Amino acid sequence: MPKPPQRLATSEQYALELFQETVGRKGAAATIADADKDLTFKKNNVFIDVGELSLLGRRSLNVMDFLASSAPPEVTDFDCDLALFRFLLNYDSRNYKHMREALRETQKSTVLVEVEHANARAGAEVKDFVSISLVNMVAVTSGRVYFQFHPAIRRLQKDQRGYTFLSLRTTSAFSSQYAHALYERLRSVAFKGSPTEWLTVDEARRWAGASGDKYANEFKAFKRRVLEVAKTQINELSDLQVEYEMRSSPGSKKVTHIRFSFREQEGKGMQLFHESEARKELYNTLRGEFGLGTGEIEDIARSPHEFTQDRIQAAVAFVRHRMKNGGKKVHAPGKLLVKALKEGWTIPSAELEDALPTPAAVASAPAGERPAPAAAVAVAAAEPPDAATAALQREYEQGGERGFEAYLGLDEAARAALLASFARTAPFRALQAQLKRPKGPVTDVELRANERLRFAFGQHVLSALKKAARSERAEGRPQTRLFER
Repeated sequence: MPKPPQRLATSEQYALELFQETVGRKGAAATIADADKDLTFKKNNVFIDVGELSLLGRRSLNVMDFLASSAPPEVTDFDCDLALFRFLLNYDSRNYKHMREALRETQKSTVLVEVEHANARAGAEVKDFVSISLVNMVAVTSGRVYFQFHPAIRRLQKDQRGYTFLSLRTTSAFSSQYAHALYERLRSVAFKGSPTEWLTVDEARRWAGASGDKYANEFKAFKRRVLEVAKTQINELSDLQVEYEMRSSPGSKKVTHIRFSFREQEGKGMQLFHESEARKELYNTLRGEFGLGTGEIEDIARSPHEFTQDRIQAAVAFVRHRMKNGGKKVHAPGKLLVKALKEGWTIPSAELEDALPTPAAVASAPAGERPAPAAAVAVAAAEPPDAATAALQREYEQGGERGFEAYLGLDEAARAALLASFARTAPFRALQAQLKRPKGPVTDVELRANERLRFAFGQHVLSALKKAARSERAEGRPQTRLFER
């Protein structure tokens, strides 16, 4: 196995931070599609026309290009944690056979470079050329992905001439290989402006990565199964709005040429990306302020059309209003919030009007400090507090300390088992890489000295103890008092 280069290039560092944050918020099955931030990289235009590749093969090449993007050109060997690679690949399936086939497919993909000499005979049929595999070697072993590029490929990757900026989050969102291929091709020619030049139908098939699909030889099938699918996904998920027009040969209805027009836009995927901060604040409110569990939050997330952001904020405002003005103490605000959300409760307008100042008070207030109308009060009440994120962080740290204390109270065998299981988790591997920690067993001394490691381990302990308690309840055995020394 090739020896990995200097650990943690800038690109991998960014990826690890995003991975750790997203997995901590969404769970172990999270992918880059769940991330609140994006990762971009430069892709040489030579690599965009790579012939026939499956969707997962194209994604895999982009992930490898991204991970290599910030390393010096002389570095040819790379490795990456398998969980991080799957995260960047937007691959949440446990079918590793499919991923293995896609990785092997990248080795079969080649770049063909034709060489023209100044003294070459005009009209020569045979030109000098070089064909280079995009990936020399790829392997998955011991929970890591290893890959190696040919030095010529690395020089092309670092060549500043003729490259395209691509978003890993956008390209990983496509479920059609045709959308993926056509989007990258249009991005690579965007500097020339819209529309593109007229392309023959065969050239258009190549742009969409459909040259090898026999059914695409029939134009109606090509239009329906390739062009329309690609256009729909690009318009919905990317930052391009794409249309195409067709041209027939004179005196015939047979389509012979196609050209694409495009413009910058904010598609559905980009809109969701911009809304991510608001969703994150909302999550922090539900989790940190009202103490909703993962199951309850997942139930809400599974019904986005019913539990819209406005409805959630209205329910939050209702519970806060009841806690402040209800007279009777609210003992379980989380349960009240879930009920208010399901029933669609909002603050009665009469109560808002009663809470407003009198007209005299309004008149006496300075012009810049006039109280807001009832609707504005409702919106303001629905705004998540700035302290929500800090409260969530405190909850995480306190839980980590509580878990570590529980760990110290266990017997030696249970403690060893917890340390071993923690070392196999994705959060630990991500932390180990971020902290540039040498491989080796985790010790109590290290946990006491490193807060980040201790908090993550404590959360792992709490999760393991809760799982054990659920198993004991299911089997009818008396529950162990795990938090007592």
